[in-house]
Amino acid sequence: MKIKSLIAILLLASTAAAFSQRNSYIGYRHKGVVNGQILPNGVKSLGGGLTSNEKYGVSRYTRGKRYMLWLEEIVSRDAKGVPTWVVKNVLTFDNLKNNQELFFSYTSPCTQNGKTNLDLVVKAEFQPRTKTYKVREAWRANTRTLKFEELDTKGIQCVLR
Repeated sequence: MKIKSLIAILLLASTAAAFSQRNSYIGYRHKGVVNGQILPNGVKSLGGGLTSNEKYGVSRYTRGKRYMLWLEEIVSRDAKGVPTWVVKNVLTFDNLKNNQELFFSYTSPCTQNGKTNLDLVVKAEFQPRTKTYKVREAWRANTRTLKFEELDTKGIQCVLR
């Protein structure tokens, strides 16, 4: 088998595995968790925040070396007000570099065309020499379509606070 064919097969298998894993979380229900808590399905919470439509949120999770962003919907609350979330969409990332961060919601230092956007999700890389962030990828957490929509990074800035 030729090297190019083997590489193509490996890339397809890797993409299919990521797609399968991502889809296995869609529809998953869980109670609200605190940062660092491990859910019954084995993923660890790294925190989250609400979108502009506060019935939805974006949360960051990890399992092994894979990082995930979940677009989630609050479907109910218990007597103490703790929400039950349902996963609507998932973005996955393999091995974020030490200088890469995922920004979203109220704590995000990122703006789009100079304006705060609570639906903006950004993968940025910290540049230590200039003490700035280089935006690598960006998405919109669309609460109407329940999808992460890829955005052009032009006009998106993330600054140190």
